[in-house]
Amino acid sequence: MKNMTLIRNIFLVSILYVVNTFDLQAQRGCEEVNTIQPSIMVLPRTVKGEDLRTIMDEQPEVRVAISKVKQAFDDREYTTLDFETTLKARMRDEVVTKETQTEFKNRIFRNIPSDIIVEIDVIISNLDQGNRATIILEANVTDNGNSMASVPIEGNMYYTPDKILLIGAALKKKNDNNELLLDEFLRKMNEKWAEIREKGKTVKMEFSLSEDANITMDDDVPSENTKLKYLIEDWLEKTAYKNYYVVTFVTETKLMVEEYRYPVRDPKNCTNMTARKIERKLDRFFDKIDLPVKFDNSRGTIYINIL
Repeated sequence: MKNMTLIRNIFLVSILYVVNTFDLQAQRGCEEVNTIQPSIMVLPRTVKGEDLRTIMDEQPEVRVAISKVKQAFDDREYTTLDFETTLKARMRDEVVTKETQTEFKNRIFRNIPSDIIVEIDVIISNLDQGNRATIILEANVTDNGNSMASVPIEGNMYYTPDKILLIGAALKKKNDNNELLLDEFLRKMNEKWAEIREKGKTVKMEFSLSEDANITMDDDVPSENTKLKYLIEDWLEKTAYKNYYVVTFVTETKLMVEEYRYPVRDPKNCTNMTARKIERKLDRFFDKIDLPVKFDNSRGTIYINIL
């Protein structure tokens, strides 16, 4: 009998050891994923009224600059994703009309799997003293568009009309500390990324009640016997990264969240944590309290309409 008890105890201890080992490996795995360099996609910068497709088709110097900057990131062992591949996929997936062009860029951004978007602007100046290329690099968080780093790179003057040579020369420009301006840009971007890893990504939320809703923020939710606004705030506190969220104001029909933080990686499986995953969590929350909702996920803001 004693031998059987001893064997059983050894078996239980072995199982606990294996479980704890796997749990520790999973935690370490997420930590390792968190500390690797972010994934990047380089794409052209557009201003209001400009079309990404037109720029890529009609401005070959932009394609060249994107290719050279992407290669520079690759050489520094960043994970880069190809913008033209994403663009062509979206062109195949939908019929582009005048009605969809204004939202085309937003749809591209919503479907980009990278952590960071680097937007690039190329200006070729033709002057009496010669020609030069100016390249403006701006890094933004893909999920919300928050700025991470911005560096203008102004090349030297050359008596050549060759735009490829001018762009290549600009990318070799250094700052006063003898640091490549491209490396300065990456350093600033990495510093901001480290801060985001520590504090979390951010998204805004707007909870609103439809005209036909049978409840207000001040009413008790029947299934929970608690006011709706308190249930929402409890959910925010429970799920926000390091419990950080900021509610700016609450009325009978609205609750505005200026900032809700969530981790860079999903702690369950170490994959990218995105605003769309937060939307799914919200959907499950409202299902649990028996309230129908409709979502709209604009870049950086989740709109939740309670029906």
